Amino acid sequence: MQNMYKYLKSAIEGETKTEKQHDLDVFKKSEELAVKYDIEYDNKSFVPTDLEMADATFEAGIELLHTVGVYCRSTERIIHIDEEDILKSLNVINPLEIGRLKEKVAIPHRYPLVSIPPVIIGGPMGGSVSEENFIFINLSSVMENVVQGIYSGAMKQFCGEYIKPKSPLEMLAVLKAARQERLATKIGGREGLALMGPSTPTLPTSYLLVSSEELYSCNDPQEVYMDDLKVDYETLSKCIYHQEHGNHYLSGQVPVFGGPCIGSPEGLAIIDVAETLQSKVLAHSSIHASGAVHVDSGSSSAKEIMWASNLSSLAISRNMNYYTARYYWNTAGICTEMMFYETAAQAIGDTVCGRDILLGPVGSRGGVADHSSGLESRFMGEMAQMATHLSLEEANRLVAKIYSKYRDKLTNPPKGKPFDKCYRIKSEYDLEPTDEYNSLYRKVSYEILGDFPGEPV
Repeated sequence: MQNMYKYLKSAIEGETKTEKQHDLDVFKKSEELAVKYDIEYDNKSFVPTDLEMADATFEAGIELLHTVGVYCRSTERIIHIDEEDILKSLNVINPLEIGRLKEKVAIPHRYPLVSIPPVIIGGPMGGSVSEENFIFINLSSVMENVVQGIYSGAMKQFCGEYIKPKSPLEMLAVLKAARQERLATKIGGREGLALMGPSTPTLPTSYLLVSSEELYSCNDPQEVYMDDLKVDYETLSKCIYHQEHGNHYLSGQVPVFGGPCIGSPEGLAIIDVAETLQSKVLAHSSIHASGAVHVDSGSSSAKEIMWASNLSSLAISRNMNYYTARYYWNTAGICTEMMFYETAAQAIGDTVCGRDILLGPVGSRGGVADHSSGLESRFMGEMAQMATHLSLEEANRLVAKIYSKYRDKLTNPPKGKPFDKCYRIKSEYDLEPTDEYNSLYRKVSYEILGDFPGEPV
């Protein structure tokens, strides 16, 4: 807790600044650092192959975090992050196991081009989920052997009523959601499967309510959300709670390309590195999960986003010991070719660039209820497994080909179908994808397999 105390003091005594000024400082400094370190976006590339530029991006991320610090919204002051603390943290890593019983998974520490695939965590990962389909959507992922954990969605209703944020009703909904997630692992014969979340709460008390051995145990990474190089007392309080109880927790961030802090792909890559360092040094989280999106489409599968995310992943996996994950916010709905294409393009890049954990995917940017399924997570895992055989150059060519199939639809994507229209549901023990959904999955899978380099499949 020594560093946490130091940084809490900095949040109280640090330089006073408005949030708008901090955003501007982050924007200007990240653009300056891109020039200083010769980091240049290649608009024909999806998977960067210049490893020297990746290393330079890491150095720029360190300088950005040390120079601009972290803005504390609760006190409107800057938390200064010591460069020495950053450097000391780089090679410190604790082995990470998630889940329990026979579902316990040791997370591998991956690096670029390693043959071990990333860990696959299925589920809506914060996307909207209806009360009536909540357990079925979780079950659909539990039933997929490639899935090694479930990242929960946000339950929309409780007893048919829409949940008002920060109300006592929310606490009941959070309990119901967590119990149904755990029940899904039991029904699916995978007792002990790791849970990540919870995603329904907006109250700190709701988050901590389900932090228990019964629901979210110390081996189920619990969510602590942070904004772009910002924090608040609520977030820091959750970090202290989880540290004191020995819980694994993940710091989630969703930077917006085109938002107040980020004006270029180069700037996004540098900020992504700085936020990862912030998570390790300030939040002390077990995992950092990033899911940058484009302001125009709200998607993580846009060209600039994939280039920047892959560059930052190369930078982080080559230069520090830390577990990283990535959210997949697809713009198309499930049960569409585009949804599969978006997932494939991201999974291939993340795998070859050293990402440790892949999360999701969720369709319709998570904003439309019930656009998540186990079949989509299975596809994500299969694409990642196949990508372990690719070089950076091969992955780049393949992602470019896949991207060409959906690039013109990013701002007007196909809506797809909600979960209960593309799964045949008879009971908790009897559900499966419809023939139409299975046919679409096979069609896109075989199409992409035919484009993989090497012997024809």
